[in-house]
Amino acid sequence: MAAGVPDRGGCLAWAVLPLRRYAEFGGRSTRTELVAFYLLVMLILAFGVALSLFVPVLRSAGIAVVGWFLLLALLCPSVALAVRRLHDSGRSGWWALLALPGNALNLLNDFYTGPALDPERMAPLADLAGLASLALLVLLLWNDDPEPNRYGPNPRMDPPEPDAQDLA
Repeated sequence: MAAGVPDRGGCLAWAVLPLRRYAEFGGRSTRTELVAFYLLVMLILAFGVALSLFVPVLRSAGIAVVGWFLLLALLCPSVALAVRRLHDSGRSGWWALLALPGNALNLLNDFYTGPALDPERMAPLADLAGLASLALLVLLLWNDDPEPNRYGPNPRMDPPEPDAQDLA
């Protein structure tokens, strides 16, 4: 297996791999790593929401504070994973900037305290941000280059298919 790629340990080993490679923006990552990481993040968020149902202190601003700390803690590993995943399909990591419009609108919605924004004027921006995020999701889930590309060798390192001569 390639360096840094788990050969055993199951889904959890793949899920924590982006945390071990948190600031590594070069190289390539597999779809397995991407999906396992985001499944782990969703499980953590679901646990936090379930915990807030039973702990009254977390129902108020506590869960939002924990969510923002989690977001900040996972920002660098998430961006690095997205860049490596884009590299795996031969694309530049700059394509990850497609996530900016949606994230900017979310931040504006969460922290803007001025006069209310007109929903009719914001709808086209929200639609455009949604399309950009959808385009990024498609690029992140795109099939990899089976051969080494300018970003490095294929991290899957699939063994070659046996030839008919090898079976005889």
